[in-house]
Amino acid sequence: MGKNGQNLLISLCQVIGDLILVNISVVAAFLIRFHGDIPFANFSPYLKILPYISITALILFNFYGLYHTEKKSWSEIMASLIASVSILALCTIALSYMFQGFSFPRSVLLIAPLIQLIVLCIWRYLMFSFEKKYIPKKKAIIIAPEKNLKLLLSNVVKSNFEVVGIISDAAEEAACSCDVSVDFSSTKDAFLKSEKLDAVIMSGAVPEEIKEWVAKEALKNRWQVFVVPDLYEIMVAQSRFDQIQDTPVFEISLTRNSGREQVKRIIDVVVAGAALLILLPVMLLIALAIKIDSPGPVFYVQERVSIGGKRFLLYKFRTMVDNAEELTGPVLASEKDPRITRVGRFLRATRLDELPQLLNVIKGDMSIVGPRPERPVFVEQYIEEIPEYKYRHLMKAGITGLAQVSGKYCTSVEDKLRYDLLYVKNYSPLLDFQIILQTLKVIFMKEKSS
Repeated sequence: MGKNGQNLLISLCQVIGDLILVNISVVAAFLIRFHGDIPFANFSPYLKILPYISITALILFNFYGLYHTEKKSWSEIMASLIASVSILALCTIALSYMFQGFSFPRSVLLIAPLIQLIVLCIWRYLMFSFEKKYIPKKKAIIIAPEKNLKLLLSNVVKSNFEVVGIISDAAEEAACSCDVSVDFSSTKDAFLKSEKLDAVIMSGAVPEEIKEWVAKEALKNRWQVFVVPDLYEIMVAQSRFDQIQDTPVFEISLTRNSGREQVKRIIDVVVAGAALLILLPVMLLIALAIKIDSPGPVFYVQERVSIGGKRFLLYKFRTMVDNAEELTGPVLASEKDPRITRVGRFLRATRLDELPQLLNVIKGDMSIVGPRPERPVFVEQYIEEIPEYKYRHLMKAGITGLAQVSGKYCTSVEDKLRYDLLYVKNYSPLLDFQIILQTLKVIFMKEKSS
């Protein structure tokens, strides 16, 4: 059986296992609630919503990538499970209201998600271990110049790829126990015509003739090809086809759309207003914890840059000691920064320190979703290093963004910029909704927030 067949079989097993465990967990919750005996009058409401719960579970698991885990770490799988089971619990409550006026036992609604999370974690860990042990990694080569090689190699090795070859002008410096070469033309046959090869991973800075050759060979040999896009390629991607007389052209456009901005503004106000009402008790508890933990104000106010380079005052819960930058000046926080308070460390890990930015959204300074706002001093520095950085200011800054749910805290500025430009280029209300749901997963992933 080929690798595609193996992946399909594993996904099918995961789907069947998930459906069984999601529903068995509810039965177990009933058994616990009624001490081993399940009255049919209490259980029958669940039978009516069982198909809807099952379909919702599969949709959520698929959305959070739980049927495509070959490139995921165990911590990411865990975070996806926590987020999807939490949303499934809310959907179950909503469906029980819709179908039976909440005659569904409330204690079961609390017990079932806990059981689901436990059994699904065990089940997925067994599948994760099985895949790691018995399913071979995809064999890949990396083609990248010196400036991109180290970071690209590091990320590929952490993923589900076995690097069997490197072509780079710095290949001899690569810490990799694989074949290396500094010359593409003399080694392409050896590397790219290997029957064992599954994928080619290239930097966007690779010469066009190499990209063209790899693309043609990939069609013949059924390789997967992954290309890290240049910033220019992101701006060109999915451009609108047009023509000037009989000459075909692509229209490259990153211009602002007033109609789109108005729709986004309406959604922002509705979502931020509802979130403030729901989360107000949580925010009051956080404020109390900050005051008890360390002297100083509850809120931290700092100048940031948003759409069109406009500066505004951003609100956050204070997570550092008061006047933290008096001695250091403007510096980015490090993972074990001694200036961070005990409560602040928890708030940063869970991103709860960002909640006051809902007020920024109401004021119109920010959006719920968009490129994260940076301080003016860092914006000036980044624009000097990467001129395309200014294009991220074509949209309002956001509380969360594509870069935050796709990258990590330590992701490079240039890679975060790639995600921001992809968002600017491809914005839609549906994309915003997807990013908001993905943000729930990120909260449970330490490497994403610290």
